[in-house]
Amino acid sequence: MRLNVEEKNKIIQYAKVFFGNEANLYLFGSRVDDAKKGGDIDLFLES
Repeated sequence: MRLNVEEKNKIIQYAKVFFGNEANLYLFGSRVDDAKKGGDIDLFLES
């Protein structure tokens, strides 16, 4: 995964603040695969 622990924790923290603890957050796209390139962070939020 091409997000470090600090970045991952910040995303989770903000998702909980805005959508509550019951929300499910999924990372997908190029950031999941270390071999791929790409600069955006693709998130799917289920609340």
